[in-house]
Amino acid sequence: MASSNNVTPTNCSWWPISAMDEDGKITDGEESQEPTIEPKPFSKDRLVLYHWTQSFSSQKVRLVINEKGLMCEERDVSLPLTEHKEPWFMRLNLGEEVPVFIHGDIIVSDYNQIIEYLETNFVGDTVARLIPEAGTPMHARVQQYRELLDSLPMDAYTHGCILHPELTTDSMIPKYATAEIRSQKCDLWLCGPEFTLADVCLGATLHRLKFLGLSKKYWEDGSRPNLQLFFERVQKRYAFRKVLGDIHTTLLSAVLPNAFRMVKKKPPSFFGASFLMGSLGGMGYFAYWFLKKKYM
Repeated sequence: MASSNNVTPTNCSWWPISAMDEDGKITDGEESQEPTIEPKPFSKDRLVLYHWTQSFSSQKVRLVINEKGLMCEERDVSLPLTEHKEPWFMRLNLGEEVPVFIHGDIIVSDYNQIIEYLETNFVGDTVARLIPEAGTPMHARVQQYRELLDSLPMDAYTHGCILHPELTTDSMIPKYATAEIRSQKCDLWLCGPEFTLADVCLGATLHRLKFLGLSKKYWEDGSRPNLQLFFERVQKRYAFRKVLGDIHTTLLSAVLPNAFRMVKKKPPSFFGASFLMGSLGGMGYFAYWFLKKKYM
C-alpha cells in the first residue's frame, strides 16, 4: 500500500500506485484519466515524477534528479488544463500541487521533502551529492543560499509579469537577495568548486527571469559580469539542456503539448481551428525571433 510522505503518511487503499495494474487501469473498474504512457512492469525501485514543465518547483526537482544521474519516469500534469484537479491526480496529492515523486510504494508530495528524500536515499560513489555533509561549513553555505533563493516569490513574479507587463521595468528581485549573493566570493560555482543545490536554485531562477524578459535589464547589460558567466556555464550543463532546453523554445514546449491534448479531447470540430491557429502561431513565433536576431 502506498503512503504519502508529505507531512504525515496516509493509509489509503485507493492510491494509484497500489490500485493500478500493469496496464495502467484502476483495479476496481474505474477508468483512470491519467495520460496514456507505455506500460511498464511495476518495480519497488521504480522512480516516477508527476510534474508540469513550467512549474518552478518541478523544474528544480527535475534538475536535481538529472544532476544525480537517476533514471526517472516523468509524467506531465498540465496545470492550464487543470489536470491537477482530476481524480486520478488527487489520489496522489490531495493538495492538487506538483511535483509529486514516487519511489516504489513511497509518495512524496512536497518540493522540499522531495529534495531531502533524493539526497538521503540516493547516495554513492557514482551519484552526485548536491547537499554537503551536515555540520560542515560548506553545508551551511549551501543551506543559506537554498533558503535565500527558495524564499523568492517566483510564482508571484511570473504571474505579475504576465498580467502586468509594465512591472518588467522595475526590479523584481529583492535588493537583500542580490546584495547577499554578490557579497559572497566563490570559485566557479556559487558555493565553491563543486556544483550544488544552490546552483540548481539560482540557475532555474535566472532561466525564469530571462524567459520573462528581465535578463538584459539586470545582468546582460554588463552590470553583473559574474552572474552572466554563471548563467552561461549553467546553461551548458546536460541536466539544464535536457530539462529547460533552449530559452527561445520554452513557450512552445508549454503551448504545443496542451494544444494537442485539447484537440485529442475535443475532436474533430476543434481540430481544424486548432491546427490553423497553431501553425500560424508557430510561424509567427519563429519569424519574430529570426527578425529580432537579424535586425535588433
